[in-house]
Amino acid sequence: MMLKSKKPWLVVGLSLYTIVCEAQQKLNLSGILHQIEQTHPNLKMMDAKVKELDAYAEGARNWEAPKFGAGFFMTPYNYMMWSRAGALYHEGMNQGMGSFMIQGEQMIPNRKMLDADERYMKSMSGMETAQKGVMRNMLFAEAKMAYYRWLVLEKKKNVLKESQNLLKYMIESAEVRYKYNQEKLSSIYKAKAALLDLDRMNLMFDGDIRQQKVMLNTLMLQDRAADFQIDTLSLAYLYPNTPLNLDTISVINRSDLKVIDQSLTISRYKQEVEFQKLKPMFGVQYGHMFAFGNQWQFTLMGMVTIPFAKWSSRQIKANIKGLDYQRQAYNKQREGLTNQILGNLADRQVMMQSYQAQIKQYDNEQIPTLRKRYQSTLLAYEQNTDELFMVLDAWMELKMARMNQLDLLQQLLQAQVEYEKELEKR
Repeated sequence: MMLKSKKPWLVVGLSLYTIVCEAQQKLNLSGILHQIEQTHPNLKMMDAKVKELDAYAEGARNWEAPKFGAGFFMTPYNYMMWSRAGALYHEGMNQGMGSFMIQGEQMIPNRKMLDADERYMKSMSGMETAQKGVMRNMLFAEAKMAYYRWLVLEKKKNVLKESQNLLKYMIESAEVRYKYNQEKLSSIYKAKAALLDLDRMNLMFDGDIRQQKVMLNTLMLQDRAADFQIDTLSLAYLYPNTPLNLDTISVINRSDLKVIDQSLTISRYKQEVEFQKLKPMFGVQYGHMFAFGNQWQFTLMGMVTIPFAKWSSRQIKANIKGLDYQRQAYNKQREGLTNQILGNLADRQVMMQSYQAQIKQYDNEQIPTLRKRYQSTLLAYEQNTDELFMVLDAWMELKMARMNQLDLLQQLLQAQVEYEKELEKR
């Protein structure tokens, strides 16, 4: 009592700390997806690849390295003739023969060739950016699936808890009646066996929840044993009355379509590079000779490549033709993928509408009817006009109906995740 009176702040502080910790452990779907986007190594790998290709693109306007050389030029093997005296003695010449030469050469690239190379190199990183979108969409779909499985399992556990309370009440009432020979022992054991089966199902659901928690921790790059809870109150059906009026505009921003578009861009820029290879390149060569005699000499030459010659352009023209066929293939691939996506979206819409109609039918008709049957049977049992096995049968039908409804909810959410994946919606 003295500790409580002297340090009430300690109790308050610990209580607040507990409340804060519990609040921190609850995550909603948006927070989980945000953490995956910020921490997942596969996405970080894509970012690094984008930076890698951007770094390569910085050198796209590079010129060919200059060439330098030095050595003897038109110099006789007889070194005695290098000097004036030796040349006069052997050949009667007034100056030495030969020279020492230094030479430099530089090829000057076509500016349009540099522009084409730069566009081609810069387009490569766009491919990795689009691939990152595909990877992110897949990871988000996995996280949503695990999150919704966990959410439905929590709802099933709530149904089990309510069913356990009802069943315990029936068992207690039956045991009292048994003392007065108003109930059969076999019916009581049947009810207790049903209660044990609920315990088994509860353990199974707990194990499934741990599996989903491990999966989400893995996706968020956290300790696999990290404990947290999900927000089970934020569930909403996103497509209550979805019309079947999708077109290509609905899927134009999908990352896998952007991958194909970027492939088309890269192919076009690659073809531009090949076209530029058919144009000549110019260069200059200069050489200076330090003559062993009295006359110094130099050479100055212009150079030009001839890539358009038949014997040197065969491969370039074949590459240009091949890239034309490549773009045709990409366009057909895009057309086929778009058609497949629209078909998948229409299929998921029909599935969601069917599941929603069935869930609504459970809510409005089947479960209320089974609940009334259970309540009327229980009332008849309490008035000694019905038996326990009839109450158990009504209770079992009500529980199974609620579980079946949650199974439909799980299928609806799975179809919704697949629908959002097709649209690449976060």
